[in-house]
Amino acid sequence: MSMDASELAYRACALAQAHPLSPEAKRFVDRAVVDERARRPATGIAVWARAALTRGYCLRRVEEQQAGYLVGVSPVVEAHDLLADQTVAITADLFGGDAAPYMLGDPGVTFLALDLLVAWQVERRLGHGRDPVDRLAWAEMQEYIIAWAVKGYALRVAEGRQRAAA
Repeated sequence: MSMDASELAYRACALAQAHPLSPEAKRFVDRAVVDERARRPATGIAVWARAALTRGYCLRRVEEQQAGYLVGVSPVVEAHDLLADQTVAITADLFGGDAAPYMLGDPGVTFLALDLLVAWQVERRLGHGRDPVDRLAWAEMQEYIIAWAVKGYALRVAEGRQRAAA
């Protein structure tokens, strides 16, 4: 039985509370957060990036489980730069290119689940102070988080491709 977007998003959030990242994905996320802290004056925002990356990654893992497409745990992938390059390329395709080759199910359901993950994170982080946050800042925060969530999803796709090629 196929899950709807809200169930996929809910399960991804639940999985994200565990230790869902492979060793290589954890290194990727840790490096991305360090880089983000160096680039942004408000270094606390990197915490948001980490959460969004992890949730996007977990969404893909939930989809893999649902589809019976399990990417096994393999030894650490040494090609970090290759993983990073593939993640960037897949992220670009998911945003503006052909997303179909990367999807295990209905792309509309996956993107709706990503939207829900982002909405929940933004609401959780800014909801209590929404009145003082103008609409432009709110929209920018949503864009920021969606970019990281999609990158997390792409990271899991790239990781699976690397493991399949090994």
